[in-house]
This record gives sequence, C-alpha cells and structure tokens, in this order.
Amino acid sequence: MNPTLYDILGVAPDASRDEVKHAWRDAAERFEPGSGGSTAQFRMFNEAAEVLLDPERRAEYDARLAAAEPRSGGTAVPPAALPTAPVPGASTATVTLTKADPADDRVEPSREPAPPVAADRVPDRTPGERETQKRGVPTVALVALAVITALVVGLAAYFAFEAKRAADYREALDRAPAAAERAAVAVLSYDYESLETDRDAAARFLTDDYEKTYVETFGLVEENAPDLKAQVEAQVLASSTMVVPTGDQDPDRVPVLLFVNQTTKSTANDGRPTTALNRVQLDMENVDGTWLVDGITSY
Repeated sequence: MNPTLYDILGVAPDASRDEVKHAWRDAAERFEPGSGGSTAQFRMFNEAAEVLLDPERRAEYDARLAAAEPRSGGTAVPPAALPTAPVPGASTATVTLTKADPADDRVEPSREPAPPVAADRVPDRTPGERETQKRGVPTVALVALAVITALVVGLAAYFAFEAKRAADYREALDRAPAAAERAAVAVLSYDYESLETDRDAAARFLTDDYEKTYVETFGLVEENAPDLKAQVEAQVLASSTMVVPTGDQDPDRVPVLLFVNQTTKSTANDGRPTTALNRVQLDMENVDGTWLVDGITSY
C-alpha cells in the first residue's frame, strides 16, 4: 500500500487546515536540512503541505484517492488489448477470366521442331566466369549477410535481456514492500525480558553482512533496556518503493520507505506508553529468492 499525503504529514484525511499546517511545521522543524534531517524528506513534507493547504488542489487530490479505492465487487482489471482482426474482403485479388475467340480453336500448333542453334552462337565462358556461376553468390555478399545476421541476432538478444530485466524489476517492486513490512516489525521491536530471542528473530530478516552491523548496534539495547525495563512495539502504517533512476534500477535491490509507529514503555516515562512516528528506509536485497534487509536509514 502506498502512503498518501496525509500519511506523510501524519494527519487524518478529514484533518482541518490548522491541523495540517501544525503537522507540517512540526515536521519541518524536525527534518529541516542542516539540522540532522534529510533534504529529500524535507522536500516531501513541503510538497504534501502545498497540496493539502490549497483547498482546490486538496479537493482534486481527495477525488483521485476516492477513485483509486477498490470497489466492493473486487479490484477493477483493465480490459486486455484486443488483437487486430483481419478485415473481411481486404487485400483480396479479383481474377477475371476472358473467353478465347472461338476462331482460335481452329488454329493448330506447329508440329515442326525448333531450328537448331548454331554452335558459333553459344558464347564461351572463361574459367573465372564458370567458377562464379558455380558459387552462385559472391563471397563479399555472403560476408555482408553474415555480419548483418550476427548484428540482428545480437540486437534481438540485447532487447530480450532488457525486457526480462524490466519485467524482473517490476516484480521486485511488487514483492519488496511486503517483505520490508514484515521485517520492520521484527527488527524495530524488542522486550527487555526477551532480548536475545528478539535479536535472533530479527536476524532472520537480515543479510549476512548487515546482520553483523545489527548485532553490534543491538548491543546498546541489551545494555540499557533491562535497567529501564524498556518494551518497544513497532507498527507499520504504510510503505512505498522509492524512486530510482532508470540506469540504477536493479531487480535484486529495492529501497523501501516505511511509516512506522514505535510505542515505547519504560521506567523513563513511568511506564506510560509513548508513540513516535518514524520514517525508515529499508534497503531490500533479493538473496536466493528471499527479500532480506541489507541496510536501515532512519529519518
């Protein structure tokens, strides 16, 4: 599921203009470039606010959201393109038969043999000409034909490879976000009473290289969580694949942006649950058919 502009600012679809403006200012203060935030995230918040703070543009956006929602009868599937059918009667040749003159039936073919061809009228051929006649096609033409054939085959193979790569990337865009959502819940949640179990559960969603980094970072949690009796539960609100330039698109590596609520209970806040809205990028990598986390960036 793709995040909406309301998800980006963390407000409800029926939020008032003041609520949208407050959420935008809060996000801008926390993610302003140069203060530890992200320029890309800051721009994303501004673009969302520009639409939602403009009544006319917001109405158009809400209409697009409503039109995109699946109907109760199921997801609408666009009709497949129909093949072009031949047009009856098109390109049909008409043959006209003309009856011969009856008088022609009385004309009999000549029964006399054709006169012999004089020997001196048959042109002699040089050895080179006779060899060329045996070969049929000149060597230069054969070489040119071979080159053209190789070029056509090479181009066909290249386009087939690019078409398959594009199809594989589209499939990756469909599969990576769901895998990222499952991984985020395990990776971003823990309980001070079961830290070792939680760490091992999260490791199942990580590549071998990134698991080493995660275990080192998790050591800080193991040091502090027991003292604070910390419990963290992650809930994924929405996810979306991030835009990658065409030349950098890799069917085996897809960055996914997730909107995650982390609810924390600890003695630091007297055991009262506090919820933080986080934006996390998970770099998903396809390892032998399984999508695993190979990097995490928090915004």
